[in-house]
Amino acid sequence: MRVLLLRFGALGTVILLGWIAIAHAQRGAVSDEIPPAGNVNQLRDPPPQRSAGDDNPLRPSAKRLAAASQPEKSGRGSLSDPFGPPNGYPGVATSATSEIPSTGPAIAPEAAGRPVNSRYTSRPGGQTRTTDRRGDRYSQPTSRSAKSLPPLRSEQPAPFNPDPYAAPASSPRSPSSGYSADNNDPEGTGQPGSQQLEGAQSPQVTIQKFAPKEIQVGKPAAFRITVRNTGSVGASEVEVRDQVPRGTRLLGTTPDAKRGSRGELLWTLGTIRPGEEAVLEMQVMPTAEGEIGSVATVHFGADASARSVATRPQLALQTAAPAKVGIGEQMTMSIVVSNPGTGIATGVILQERIPAGLQHPAGSELEYQVGDLKPGESRRLDLPLVASRPGPLTNFLVARADGNLRAENKRNIEIVAPLLDVAVEGPKKRFLERQATYQFSLSNPGTASAKGVELVASLPSGLKFMSANNAGYYEESTRTVHWRLEELPANVTGSVELVAMPVEPGQHAIQLRGTAQKGLVVEKQQPVQVEGIAAILFQVADTADPVEIGGETTYEVKVTNQGSKAASNVRLSVLLPPELQPLAAEGPTRHVLQGNCVSFDGLGRL
Repeated sequence: MRVLLLRFGALGTVILLGWIAIAHAQRGAVSDEIPPAGNVNQLRDPPPQRSAGDDNPLRPSAKRLAAASQPEKSGRGSLSDPFGPPNGYPGVATSATSEIPSTGPAIAPEAAGRPVNSRYTSRPGGQTRTTDRRGDRYSQPTSRSAKSLPPLRSEQPAPFNPDPYAAPASSPRSPSSGYSADNNDPEGTGQPGSQQLEGAQSPQVTIQKFAPKEIQVGKPAAFRITVRNTGSVGASEVEVRDQVPRGTRLLGTTPDAKRGSRGELLWTLGTIRPGEEAVLEMQVMPTAEGEIGSVATVHFGADASARSVATRPQLALQTAAPAKVGIGEQMTMSIVVSNPGTGIATGVILQERIPAGLQHPAGSELEYQVGDLKPGESRRLDLPLVASRPGPLTNFLVARADGNLRAENKRNIEIVAPLLDVAVEGPKKRFLERQATYQFSLSNPGTASAKGVELVASLPSGLKFMSANNAGYYEESTRTVHWRLEELPANVTGSVELVAMPVEPGQHAIQLRGTAQKGLVVEKQQPVQVEGIAAILFQVADTADPVEIGGETTYEVKVTNQGSKAASNVRLSVLLPPELQPLAAEGPTRHVLQGNCVSFDGLGRL
């Protein structure tokens, strides 16, 4: 009986000691001092060895500790256990069955709704949600946890390469508003990529986060993130961001991470080729009880390339037309529009504004749809025009096409035309029965020869045709004199002569008319004043001759108007020599004897 009591007493002692050891272990786990956050290596050193007499049955055996320090084989083969301590954390026993995967759907490239100039923007309103940290992927750490964060490899924020196609933050453009080119935009620098980047590019990145099923306050824990490219092309500029879980403080990361602009962890992975996988790990020390976790996000870019051959269509315009065109003649302008460039010129249009001096039945504003011109192709068109006004002119032709293509052509053309002008030289006043000679000249001051020239002089009834030179012939029925000339060159003057006799007093006029082909007509009038002449003839006859001294004789004076005009106020005066003395006189008018002079008053009309 005593033996049994001793055995039971020993067993109770063992149980009592076990309870004491458990309480001591728990109290030690809580009261053990946590190494400073900045000294990560202290956590990775082996734990202090307990005395040999410590037979705590709840403590892991050396075999289990050795097994926990070795990389545990997983389904991935070459990957180490993400929950095992990177440098052999003691006292952390994990297994693959304790992992709770936090998988999500495959992630497509950057969301279109996120502003392009800031891929990583803060939550709207700039406030941090603190009520539910499980769903807050951008929650900021509290001031207490921020102070306890261990220093990373680099305290500088990760460099940010802005999107070269992003609009400035000061003037964001919505996707539907398009891009408006600016004259200050720089010249492009892009070049075609490899042929593998042509066509549809479909990188697909999956992210999965693993966490221990249970972690303990004061014992290090590890969270693992795997990023895998399950697509067919590489994913570029891969970045993973994660927050340090609330209720923990960071001990370290594998590989080294940088701090983001909001204090989050940032892994820059670069390019992940198809089928490749990246494993990230965050080691933390739990500091508070509760549900621990955070949300990891991955961002990546996809490269796609396309190439095209840039061509430069051009327009060339040539015309051919005579340098000189006669008035009234039809000319043809030959037009050749061509494309000497390397691309197709589309929507080619010819525009013609006909200058004054040329006419077209369709009007002065002409347009012709040429269509498309391939490189090296040309089209020929003929434009008929009629010369309507003499003088120099410039024809302006324009060819237009899509892409602001433009070609111009100027063609100088002179519209030549003959002109006629007549001049008369001769007396404008003539007496009856006195021949008058007239010089008629016909000139061509134009720029072309006048053909089929005819000059006609029409005589009035008061002039009688006498003669004409240069083969001029007189038509008595029409009282006209005609001269004909086959051609009168430009700037040449021809002269003819006409002799006429005034036969009727009064105001008369010679009518001149010059004509030529193409409707040329010129007219001129030469006035002629025809007057009569009074021709006085007197005769003296004596009745007795010789006369004795003291004897008497009579002289008879006869005055005759032999002209064609009546003489008026005809006066007669007789002066006798000293040997004669007037005795008496008589006549149609009163006379006066004064000395040796006898004067008769004027006769009103003879």
